[in-house]
Amino acid sequence: MEFSFKDIPRIIRKNLILIIIVSVVAAAGTYFATALLVAPTYTSTVKLYVNAQVNAKTSYEELNSHNYAQKMVATYIEVLNTNHFYSKVADELPDDYSAGYLKSLIQFSEVADTEVFSATVSCNDPIKAKTIADAVAKVAPQTIKEQFENNASLKIVDEAQLPKAPTAPSPARNAVIAFIGGLIISLIIAFARDYFDVKIKYNNDMTVLCGLPVLAAIPEFNTDAKDSRDKKSDNGKSQKERAEA
Repeated sequence: MEFSFKDIPRIIRKNLILIIIVSVVAAAGTYFATALLVAPTYTSTVKLYVNAQVNAKTSYEELNSHNYAQKMVATYIEVLNTNHFYSKVADELPDDYSAGYLKSLIQFSEVADTEVFSATVSCNDPIKAKTIADAVAKVAPQTIKEQFENNASLKIVDEAQLPKAPTAPSPARNAVIAFIGGLIISLIIAFARDYFDVKIKYNNDMTVLCGLPVLAAIPEFNTDAKDSRDKKSDNGKSQKERAEA
């Protein structure tokens, strides 16, 4: 069995209802499951700047100070991403949090080719996310100052904001993905059903399989038309019988 381009529209038309149902059900089910069952996630981000504090007298010295600050970004992130730092952050919070729990909520990331990096707090409470981000902004410069005796320091570039809307999940986006997935799965099922269907669909199939020409073929009977003709015939007989009576 082989597929040709002429088979594709036929298979799609034959299984169109199946394709639509599977795709729509997958999209609708995913949308409502995401909206009703998955807890929303809120994020609050604080951005910090590595200040080299070098009195550059020439452009070359200024360039070196920027390069130095950029290299220190990765080092500072490693220093802050420790239980020691998270324990200090926990001390600044009104609720009791462990260092491991805070580590699971906070993510540090570099801003490419700059002296700036960000700390993003993700949790299911917007107020809680901002409170933790504010504590990070307060403790991070102090921790860096204690650990390093050089001219570099941390400054707050962008303070944390109270998130007004959840960043995840997105029911609409998940529904679109589920619709595409359902469409692909239904097409696979449709082509598989057609592939394993051993019935002969075209006259030339018989010629290819048997190597003999087709002299005649039995047409597909229209049952509805036949029933209509039988009904008319019965009505005619009934009228004739009534006339004779």
